Amino acid sequence: MANEDIIKTWVQDQLKAFGISIEDNNLTKESENHLYPRLYEALVHASKKQTKQRGTTDFAFQIKGKDSNSDYWIIIETKDDTSYDKNEREGQLLFDVKSTQNYAANGAVWYAKQIQKESNLFEHIFAIGISGNYNRQKISSYYVNQTGGIIPLPTSGLGTYTENNIDEFYRVNIEHKVPQSELNAVELKRFASKLHNDIRDYTSLKNSDKAPLIAAILLGIHSKKLSLGDLKGSTGDQTNDGMVIFRAVQDYLDERKKKEPDFDDSKVKPILHEFSLLYTTKALYTPTPALNNHTPLYQFLDDLFSVYNTVKIGDDSDLLGDFYSEFVKYNDSDGSVLGIVLTPHHITGLMADLLEISKEHYLLDPCTGSGAFLVAGMNRMIKGLDKSSPNYKTDFNEIVSHHLLGVEHEPSIYAVAASNMILRGDGKSNMIYGSIFDYKLNKDRGSKDGATTIYGNAPKIDRVLMNPPYSQGKKAPELSFIMKSLELLEDGGELAVIVPISIFVSGGKGVDKGSKNNGKKTSKYKRYDYSTWGFEDYKRAILKDYFVKAIITMNPQSFYPTGTQTVIVIFKKAVGVGQGNKLTKLINFSDDGYSVIPKKGLIPNGTEKEKRDYLMDVVVNDKFAPENFMLKVNLTVDNEWLHNAHYTNPDKPTDADFMNAVADYIVFKQDMKLHGKGYLFDDDSKTNG
Repeated sequence: MANEDIIKTWVQDQLKAFGISIEDNNLTKESENHLYPRLYEALVHASKKQTKQRGTTDFAFQIKGKDSNSDYWIIIETKDDTSYDKNEREGQLLFDVKSTQNYAANGAVWYAKQIQKESNLFEHIFAIGISGNYNRQKISSYYVNQTGGIIPLPTSGLGTYTENNIDEFYRVNIEHKVPQSELNAVELKRFASKLHNDIRDYTSLKNSDKAPLIAAILLGIHSKKLSLGDLKGSTGDQTNDGMVIFRAVQDYLDERKKKEPDFDDSKVKPILHEFSLLYTTKALYTPTPALNNHTPLYQFLDDLFSVYNTVKIGDDSDLLGDFYSEFVKYNDSDGSVLGIVLTPHHITGLMADLLEISKEHYLLDPCTGSGAFLVAGMNRMIKGLDKSSPNYKTDFNEIVSHHLLGVEHEPSIYAVAASNMILRGDGKSNMIYGSIFDYKLNKDRGSKDGATTIYGNAPKIDRVLMNPPYSQGKKAPELSFIMKSLELLEDGGELAVIVPISIFVSGGKGVDKGSKNNGKKTSKYKRYDYSTWGFEDYKRAILKDYFVKAIITMNPQSFYPTGTQTVIVIFKKAVGVGQGNKLTKLINFSDDGYSVIPKKGLIPNGTEKEKRDYLMDVVVNDKFAPENFMLKVNLTVDNEWLHNAHYTNPDKPTDADFMNAVADYIVFKQDMKLHGKGYLFDDDSKTNG
C-alpha cells in the first residue's frame, strides 16, 4: 500500500462510521462523475497544477443539515506526512503551484475556490486537508463562500461534518451566532447583569451579600409559601418585605427539620444567619418611587419568579454559581482573595463523567463553592435511575439525601451552596459548614476528636470531585486539600481535581520542590499537617498509595477571564500498592472545542461534543490516541507530570516556515544596522581583526 493510501484508508474508515462511504453511494473518490455530476463539471478547469485541466478531489460528499435542510459540500485532500498539512505565510494560505500540489489544506481550498469560480450552484463548501497516517493525523478545515472568500475553522474531526452536527458548526463559525447550548446561559448572564445593576441602584448592599440575597429569594419561592402579593411595602420591624421572605424560608426549613432528622440546626443556622440581611438592610424593604412605590425586594422577587423555572434536575448548569460569578466581577477583586475560582459547568460535567459517577457512589466535594460539582454528580446519579420504576421516588430521595457530601467554610458561599442543592431536589442533608481539615465520617468518630471536628453521615466516600481554593499560603496549598481528600477516600475509590498547572511543575505557591524535613519519610509526618512538606514529598506520598490514572492539560482559557492554566488529575486509591509500574495517561486537551469570543466570553465553537467524546473514549475506554494527544508514562518522583514535558513535535518545518524565518532574520539584521549594530553580522575574520 502506497503511503498516501494509508491516510486515505483512515479517512474512509472514519466516514464509514458516520454512514458515509463509497459502498453507500454517498462518497466520491477521485471525483467520479456518476455520483455528483455537478461537482464533476465544476472541476473542469481546477487542476492543482494550475494548467486549466480537470481537477480530481481525493474525496467529496454532500450533507443535508438536519435542522436547516441546507446542502453542504465537503472537499477533502490528503497527504501522507503531517509536515504537508498546510503552507501559509503570516496566517494566510499560499496558492502557488507548489503549495496547491504538495499541501493538503492548500489543495482542498484551491479546489473549493475553483468550484465557486466555475459555478454558482454551491452555496456552502467546506475544504478539509488531512495529512498523516493511520496513527497520527492533522486536520485543517476552511469554509469557502460563493465569492471564493476563505474562513479558517477550528480543528475538528470528521464527525463535525454530519447531518446532526453541521448546522450548529455553521451557525457558530460562519454566522457567528451564539451556540444553542449557550442561549439560556447568555440570557441568564444578561439577567444577572441587570439584577446586579438594580441591586446597586436601589440598595446599599455590599458585593459579597448579593449571591446570598438571590439564594434567599429563590429559596423563598421554592418554599411555595411566598407570593408577590405578600410583599406589601411595610417598614415595620416584623412586617417588612425582608422579614416576610425570611419567614417563608425559615418556616420551610423548620418543616424540613421535622421531616428529616439530620436536617439539624447546625446546618440551618449558618444559612439563616446569612439570610438575615433581608430584614437588617433597610434599603431592601423601603418603598421607592422609582419602582412605583414598591420595594426593591418586590422587584427582585418579581424578576426571579421566571428565573426559578430554569432550575431543573438533569442540567449541569449552576444557576446560583452563575449569579455568583457575575456578581464577583464587580467586586474589588475577582474572588481570588479567597482563592475562589468557580468551575465552568462544562468542566464539572466532564469531571463527573470521567469518574463514571453512578447512583451507587458516595460523592464528596471538600470545597463545595456554589455546589456545581454536587449538581453535576447528582445529575449523573439520577440519569441512572429508571423513571418508570415504582421505586424511582425512593431511589431519588436516597441519592439526594445520602449520596452527596459537601463541605464549605465560607459562610456566604455555604448558604448559596446549600440553597442550590435544595433547589435541585434537596441533597442538603450532608452539606456541612466547616473546614475539610476538620472533617471525618461518622463511623470514624474518636475520643480524641477536637471541638471543631465535623462529621459526614455517609458510610463511605468513594468518589471525590474538587476545585480547591487556589494557593492561600504555605499552610493550605492546593496539594494539602488533595492529600486530605485522598485520605478520606475509600480504598479503590477515585478522585478528580482541577488545579493550576503550576502544581505539577513547581508544586504551586508555598510548596517547595525539596523537603524541609531532612529526608524524613512522609509516613512519619503529623497526620493532615502538610505545611512542612516539599513538592517531592507530595509526589512520594501519592505514588506510594495512589495510582495517577490521568493528567489532562486543559484549555488555557477555561477559566476566562481569569488567566489560570489548569490540569485535571484523576487518582485511584490503592493502599500499599500505589503507582507501581502502571502507566499514567498524560493528555493534551488544550483544544477542547471552546473559544473566547469578544463580548461573549468562553463559548463552544461547534466541535466541543466531538472532542469531549474523544477524550472520554481515550480516558475511560482506553481508546488509542496519537502522541500529540496522549502519552503513557510511568510517573516517578523525579520526572515531570505533564504531557508537554514528554512530547516532542516531529513535524518538519514547511517551506513557508523557512521563508518566514528568513524574512524575520532580514528585518532583524536591517534594524540592527540602522541602530549602529551592523558589526554583529561581520564574519569572524573581521571581528577578530
